[in-house]
Amino acid sequence: MLINLGDVRLWFDASGPSVVPLGDVAVERPTLVAVHGGPGLDHIRLKTSLAPLTSQVQVLFYDQRGHGRSDYSTAEHWNLRTWADDLRRFCDALGLVKPLVLGSSFGGFVVLAYAGLFPDHPGGVILTNTTGGRTDPAASVEMFRRLGGDEAAAVAERDFTQLTEESATEFDRVCHPLYSRKPGYAAEARQLQAQSIQTIEVNLHYFRNEQPRFDAWDLAPQVRCPVLVLAGADDPICPLPLVERFARHLPAGTTRLVRLPEAGHAIFRDQPDLAFSAIEEFILQVRGTDPADMTEHPA
Repeated sequence: MLINLGDVRLWFDASGPSVVPLGDVAVERPTLVAVHGGPGLDHIRLKTSLAPLTSQVQVLFYDQRGHGRSDYSTAEHWNLRTWADDLRRFCDALGLVKPLVLGSSFGGFVVLAYAGLFPDHPGGVILTNTTGGRTDPAASVEMFRRLGGDEAAAVAERDFTQLTEESATEFDRVCHPLYSRKPGYAAEARQLQAQSIQTIEVNLHYFRNEQPRFDAWDLAPQVRCPVLVLAGADDPICPLPLVERFARHLPAGTTRLVRLPEAGHAIFRDQPDLAFSAIEEFILQVRGTDPADMTEHPA
């Protein structure tokens, strides 16, 4: 489905019902807006990762501007301020008031910018396997070395330095399989990649031109809503010490950081029970929802 925001059309989809029967009445379930990673990917991987959540909440997925099935737009709009504003307008167009928003990986950069630029808009924010916008190439290289040896470390360092299509292709071959601590991820990732629409141009433009100009961490103190941060202890692309530093920039009274042991970047694959239980607890806390109202019931 496409929704027109005026200057851009965004493709979106919904997983799980928004209303479920409970006895002789129908009750509304919470809705969660999920913002995919990248940049340059579409929503398919995140939709697969979050599938278990749809038994508890309705999840809305969309492809960001320049990604997937949404309008490609132009390079001057491939930046966090624009993507954050698109997220705000997407929620408004669907009538979502004080929405719950989840940002995964690069999607966490976008959601942090959104929550900081529009602090009165979200009702709650979940930031998963993300650093909020900064990177630590040296720490990532050493984590890749620990997980995949010297070859993985060399490939990662080359891609972080060169930022070319060739280095990105080699990174996908050697380093991407190390995103999960469980076996079989490489084959699963290839299958999801075949299903996804990817645009390397957006990725290269963002990291070459936009990331050096805008630091979303500067907006972190502006965030007013409750925040849940989920981090894999063995995440090579979002090293835990960097995530911990990021979490300290968020308001202490409303931020909770959950560290997931033996989890890489693919936290929902590596530690699904811990990750989903933390999310469900957060939603109950923010929405004040009865757990029975979140669950699908037979007619």
